[in-house]
Amino acid sequence: MFIYDNLKLSSAPGRNMLMNTYLITDRFQLKLELEFLAYTFQFYTEKLSPSDLNDIALRLHSFKDIKATLENLKNKSTVLDDIQLFEIKNFVIIKKQIATILESKGFDIFEFHNADEILSILDPDNTGENSFYIYSSYSERLQELRKELSNVNIDNSEKDEEIRLKCIEEEDKIRLKLSKKLRNFEDILSQNFKRLAHFDILLAKSILIDEFNLCEPQLYDKIEYRELFNPYVKSILKEKGRKYQPIDISLENQPVLITGANMSGKTVLLRTLALSQLMFQFGFYVPAESANMILFDDIVLNIGDQHNELNGLSSFAVEMTNINQIIVESKKGTRIFALVDELARTTNPVEGKLLVSAFIEMMRKYNVCSPITTHYSGIKAECKRLRVKGLSNISESDKITVENINDFMDYSLSEVNTDSVTNEAIRIAEILGVDEEYLGLIKK
Repeated sequence: MFIYDNLKLSSAPGRNMLMNTYLITDRFQLKLELEFLAYTFQFYTEKLSPSDLNDIALRLHSFKDIKATLENLKNKSTVLDDIQLFEIKNFVIIKKQIATILESKGFDIFEFHNADEILSILDPDNTGENSFYIYSSYSERLQELRKELSNVNIDNSEKDEEIRLKCIEEEDKIRLKLSKKLRNFEDILSQNFKRLAHFDILLAKSILIDEFNLCEPQLYDKIEYRELFNPYVKSILKEKGRKYQPIDISLENQPVLITGANMSGKTVLLRTLALSQLMFQFGFYVPAESANMILFDDIVLNIGDQHNELNGLSSFAVEMTNINQIIVESKKGTRIFALVDELARTTNPVEGKLLVSAFIEMMRKYNVCSPITTHYSGIKAECKRLRVKGLSNISESDKITVENINDFMDYSLSEVNTDSVTNEAIRIAEILGVDEEYLGLIKK
């Protein structure tokens, strides 16, 4: 939600198009979307002035979702009413205004169809106004009736009503003619509508790149991040005047076991990897200094403590259901990115280790890219192992508290060959000043 909340979309059609976009799993489609974004970002940074951006944003704010009207236009038996005719006219004017700005700056990645003929249909008097009504110039008969109506004696209500009914009848005929004429332009209107909504998304993505210093991801045969960061956590730390430590990490189509002390950022790392992959496959740039990426069919983030009270399932039951689904999809050949946090954390250590080891073996057998965090030592399964370095650079003079302990944590990853896990829980408790009697009982 943090990324969406910070995405400066200006129009309802842009928001609706983005919310109805599916995860891009086709290589060509994703490359095309990223090329659109690369072009738009360069255009945004090099060609658009603040006043241009303001003009475009103001017009996009007036860009309404008229998909229902366009659907009605396809139906040969439907006669558009004045509101729908206004919606089309207003859209054509907004599109023309934005297209004029973009064309003057050389934006040509996709073309907006000329809709001047549509505008001439809906604005026969060439007023240039966004409003719409049935103009008298549409019909000589309507001109005559309206003139006659204006000359009717105010006391002659019967004559007045007769002429008004004739006017309404003539106006209905005009609406029918207008609907038939506009039906010939339904395809042009629909394409322009989609392209303008798409432009709103591309522009918002470009602004996001600039604000959060995102990088252009590259399609590759493995995942390689240099200085991966979590935009939300980084922004929170910045507000508090603290620095964020980015992470370098490399993943292939194999499981990776990640260990480290409590509070060492393992869960945040998995969330960040999942967020970045989702951003990539929705055509965004990603939060890193540089990034090589793999394309997946599905992204699954299994985070602990998933108690499902509604279905009466425990955390462990929900977790096993999710793990089983990952395995089932892997066996089908689905390209899946499976991120699993503290697998089997709610069961006993003996069974927990077996569950973790077996899952690693399954992911290895079916070539699944699966970062798995654990607090268990003694995981014997064959896989790449990474460890968060943890607490470091602590001197006797340092006063460590709950508020500043993260300043002494090294979140970088190192590859290890051991199956043991660093035991820092008691040390952290000591540093935080936990009751000495309690600590003494723990150490017995």
